[in-house]
Amino acid sequence: MPATIYKPSGVKVEVISTHDDGEYFMVRSNTTGKVFFAHKDQLDANAEDKSGEFGEKPVSNRRNRRQVAVVKPQVPLDNRLNLNNLTAEGLTQSLPGIGLKTAQEIVDLRQSLPGERFTKLDQLKSIKKIEWDEVFATGSVYVE
Repeated sequence: MPATIYKPSGVKVEVISTHDDGEYFMVRSNTTGKVFFAHKDQLDANAEDKSGEFGEKPVSNRRNRRQVAVVKPQVPLDNRLNLNNLTAEGLTQSLPGIGLKTAQEIVDLRQSLPGERFTKLDQLKSIKKIEWDEVFATGSVYVE
């Protein structure tokens, strides 16, 4: 079964049911079990390439024209980081290129939010010192 990612938070979810002719889905978080509705544009059903242990891509071999599988390592599920649970020190150790000052800014931003938690990955984009789109593209972080 392919993994599905809820794009606003980066959390892996399981689709429970479909509503409004496929416009909305009832989904369950794989990490907390929370059930909620998501619009089809908020889900990435092709996330299997990012979440599997290895992604295989067929490539043709010129000599004898047979298919050769190229194995590309991916981020395993267990190594994904929930940014709501990390301290400043944990952020510096887990995310490359982040120093203690930037990590403290992330923690201060998190504590200034309602409930002292990030709800969407886009909330982190206010910290300009980091290329967040590159970090999000790796699939190594999420918020919940």
